[in-house]
Amino acid sequence: MTSGGPKFAAPESYTPKHLAEKILTSKSALEGERKQVTVLFCDIVDSTRLAERLDPETMHELMDRILRLMAEAVHRYEGTVNQFLGDGLMALFGAPLAVEEHALRAVQAALAIQETIGGLSEEQRAKRGIEIRLRVGLNTGVVVVGRIGDDLRMDYTAIGETTHLAARLQASAEPGSILAGDATHRLVEGYVRSESLGRVALKGFGEPVAAHRIVGRRRRTRLQVSEERGLSPLVGRERELALLREAFDRAVQGRGQVVGIVGEAGAGKSRLLHEFRRSLEAERVTYLMGACVAYARSIPYSPIVDVLRLNFHIEDGDNALQMDEKVRRGALSLDPTLESTLPFFRELLSGRAEETLKALDARGKRQKMFEAIRALTVAGSVRAPLVLVVEDLHWIDETSEDYLAFLVDSLPGLRVLLVTTQRPGHAVRWSDRTYYRQIALDVLGEADTATLIRGVLGAEALPEGLVRRVHERAEGNPFFVEEIVRSMVERGTLTPATGGVRWTMEPSVAFPETALEIVRARIDRLEEPVKRTAQVAAVIGREFGERLLAQVVDTAALLQDYLQTLKQAEFVRETRFFPELEYIFKHAIIQDVAYQSILARRRAELHSAIGRAIEHLYADRLAEHYDVLAHHFSHGDDRRKAVEYLVRAGDKAVMAGAAR
Repeated sequence: MTSGGPKFAAPESYTPKHLAEKILTSKSALEGERKQVTVLFCDIVDSTRLAERLDPETMHELMDRILRLMAEAVHRYEGTVNQFLGDGLMALFGAPLAVEEHALRAVQAALAIQETIGGLSEEQRAKRGIEIRLRVGLNTGVVVVGRIGDDLRMDYTAIGETTHLAARLQASAEPGSILAGDATHRLVEGYVRSESLGRVALKGFGEPVAAHRIVGRRRRTRLQVSEERGLSPLVGRERELALLREAFDRAVQGRGQVVGIVGEAGAGKSRLLHEFRRSLEAERVTYLMGACVAYARSIPYSPIVDVLRLNFHIEDGDNALQMDEKVRRGALSLDPTLESTLPFFRELLSGRAEETLKALDARGKRQKMFEAIRALTVAGSVRAPLVLVVEDLHWIDETSEDYLAFLVDSLPGLRVLLVTTQRPGHAVRWSDRTYYRQIALDVLGEADTATLIRGVLGAEALPEGLVRRVHERAEGNPFFVEEIVRSMVERGTLTPATGGVRWTMEPSVAFPETALEIVRARIDRLEEPVKRTAQVAAVIGREFGERLLAQVVDTAALLQDYLQTLKQAEFVRETRFFPELEYIFKHAIIQDVAYQSILARRRAELHSAIGRAIEHLYADRLAEHYDVLAHHFSHGDDRRKAVEYLVRAGDKAVMAGAAR
């Protein structure tokens, strides 16, 4: 941020109300947390010169409008404006609440800010002869987020080198441009158009750092990005693919079907659909797809618009005249009687209010809109069987979900197969229909994991221990398997060898950022006391007993309710009921993420508290727990007990060896 320019009042209080409430009701936010975030800095170029040319009141109104437009773009992509800084702002994506694809959201927000203020600049150039230009900087990494200051002046902010680099990139950006650090660019490069600037010298950094200029969007799904780098073979999904083909065959016969593909993030829902689509290449079929996204849950018809754009072959950059003609030609070629529906499609696709629809009240307009979209669907299915895919239904907006329920009631008798994908826990409103079928994607076995690894590496011969290590870490999740293996290649842990690959350094299996952010977002969506329960359990270990956990958590009285919530959300499952109730985290990555989110100081306190609780609960058979006690006190703040139990655990191991 420029420090010498004029300072203007922020359009909200220093800490926005919704954020202040979140902080004050969240122990995690008050104490601080470690989070992986993308930080955005944005400011106005030459705001001092603008202030010199404008009346103070006019300048104040203009700055208020600019800052509001910036903030709206940030909020649209579920970011948080945590500070207004004079002639700009600082925003966080991934805090206080973690979100999936935080880097991509930040880039989308940055582009939206530049585009919106670009439009405002054109308006002001015509009105006052002035130009408004911005600089934006982005960077991704681990920060400590939390409250700083006291109750009279409280900031919620991110502290660390990640934040510092984002600010320096913004200061170095050319007017009107967006600069992103290398960590951000790696996460978004398949989804944006960018230019590498090489390594640039930045104030405060001893060595030049890699920087990239973001210049535009590429309309890509995660699967399309994966296709560009080469898809691995579909493994272990033969039965599920056969079920989809069976549903399609029924739809072709005029017996409309609905299929819901259910699986955790990374289970391979999109990959299965890709293979299903490939299997239809020889068929005469129309295949249309729309996707729900987390940041569009408040936008009506979001996935339906995707479907319509595909159906009418509307591309980015089409002007209003092109769009109108494509809609007219596409609809009337199916059925001339669809002419009365054209105003509804034009309004949906352009966002412009149609004069002919203004006489309708909201309820009547919505009903007519539903009927228009259904009429197009019916007409299309008469010409050729129609496969309609809606991905990530767990993020669907309410209006689109209402429309799908409306369409499902009409499916019997139509040549339409509706396929949705969703994560566990999302209940569909048509699950009681006889023509609905759910396909649940299970994890891969070790043999299928081995096949997938060979496909990713393009090698038959694998080094000893690779399959076992990756399978244990990914626990059969196909996406995690692929990302872990690719990460090992990128880090140089694996390297090509004659006929296969080999280890080049000490084998280590770490979760890459793409996998971690999915789990962070799931954990942060938990209610605060449930989340803290998961964090304390993670400090105990991958497996934990309810009795021990109750000794350490703040809210033992409600512990069973919190554990039930974690179980229903499939974070944990029971492993033993007698003599004590014990649980295990369903995936190692869940425990890892929950553990790493806790500040080091707090982790040490919890380790020591757990050690003392074990001493209390199992005083009559302490020898059974020497190694566990050594672990907790070694990671805690009681060095004397750490040494004591390390010695006892060592003596116990020696005695056990001598007894053999």
